[in-house]
Amino acid sequence: MLVGQTLRQRYKIIRLLGSGAFGVTYLAEDLDLPDHSLCVVKNLKQMQNPEALQAARGLFNREANILQRLGNECPQIPRLFAYFEENGEFYLVQEFIDGHDLSEEVFPGNRLSEAQVTQMLQEILEILTFVHDQNIIHRDIKPENLMRRNIDGKIILIDFGVVKQISGLGVNSQGETNISFIVGTYGYMPSEQSGGNPKLSSDVYALGMLGIYALTGIKPKDLVKDSETLEVTWRDRVSVSPRLADVLDKMVRYHFNQRYQTAAEASQALRQSSLPPPLPPPPPSAPPPLPSPTRRKLKLYQKVLIGTGVAVGVLIIGVKLLMSFWRQPATDLEPSTADVQSRCHIKDVPPVPNTPATRIETGNIYWFSKVSPQTGTGLIIFDNRAEYYGGIEKNKFKGCGIFVVYDYVKDHYDYNRYIGEFNGGKFEGVGKLIFKDGSQYIGEFKNHNFDGKGTFIFQDGSCLRGTWRLGKKLKVKKIPKCK
Repeated sequence: MLVGQTLRQRYKIIRLLGSGAFGVTYLAEDLDLPDHSLCVVKNLKQMQNPEALQAARGLFNREANILQRLGNECPQIPRLFAYFEENGEFYLVQEFIDGHDLSEEVFPGNRLSEAQVTQMLQEILEILTFVHDQNIIHRDIKPENLMRRNIDGKIILIDFGVVKQISGLGVNSQGETNISFIVGTYGYMPSEQSGGNPKLSSDVYALGMLGIYALTGIKPKDLVKDSETLEVTWRDRVSVSPRLADVLDKMVRYHFNQRYQTAAEASQALRQSSLPPPLPPPPPSAPPPLPSPTRRKLKLYQKVLIGTGVAVGVLIIGVKLLMSFWRQPATDLEPSTADVQSRCHIKDVPPVPNTPATRIETGNIYWFSKVSPQTGTGLIIFDNRAEYYGGIEKNKFKGCGIFVVYDYVKDHYDYNRYIGEFNGGKFEGVGKLIFKDGSQYIGEFKNHNFDGKGTFIFQDGSCLRGTWRLGKKLKVKKIPKCK
């Protein structure tokens, strides 16, 4: 033990920080600096064989140079202040990080929210992207090697595995130098790394396992793997959005060829998964005008409105005018659910009336209706069982309305329901769009896009609030908990 000793007449060892198969880590003071700044001294395991010592010396110098470059260029990797050899032992002197490692946040039984895990993964992936751009593999991503710095809350990546290899150098019976053990941690280490062939995607795997651990509260080594595919099975242990789950599944694929190959690829996929879902295609466009009905004219409350159509046909059934719509001037404030309700008094789609209909054929399109006025208010039931109730003008959705896609509809719709204003058959004005994963957007629409002031609310209650243009963020702020 070196506690109380001073190395190179400069680094006074204060206390032990940790030890393992690779060596010992100490907290030390730098006596050459006026304030005796704290630093970390890593003492690598001593080489017993002269041939191994010579090989280790060359490897140590190379890897120390890499650590120095990484620390100088990335503020979330500790800086390397010095490295030296003394009495056949190797030492690294690194920046001391005042903070705690992520094992205090990610531990068995504790589940972090989806927003917390997404933010944590994204920050670590940004650090790893820099590391992978240098073609360097960390090899030991786990909570204990990720520090959260007290001063700013940033995550710091520590304890690179490349240096640990030095402690594993040995000489075989043929006099060849080799590495006698594998760097990594069981549960976080993928198969190719266990076999001594780590890749950049091995770091992606380890981080994916960390993300699953943070969501489920289950240690990676305790997660079940499919007996045939060897893939990790975890989705049944926690409720999480399909988009994040898909990203994590690809990060932890058993075969490295099926994973994201670099941190940059995983980072891009994660960013896409955390954005609001893209708006689906607009409701089907208006059909050509139908021929005038031959039946006698019905009372106004019996009229059916021929609205938006689909290529294979639409069933349109007449209903009474069930609701009226009251419009108010637009406000400069960000729209809310109350704004949508005040501008469009729509409670729900009315029940389908049990009334007979007449089949009408126009070209290859078949319609079923009582009558065919082009303007008014009515209920439209599509052949795929999507439903619209609201205003119609010239055979297109117009004014206030509600468009519903039921869960059993096997279609390209990504949402369940839109309540609000329409224009020309598209979402336009103030409205509320509810997606199938439970997230929702409340705000202004134009030409079927988020456009204007609005708020996108995620499943966990966090949100993006601000201004949108053509479905993209223009000036938005992320809020951890929306009121």
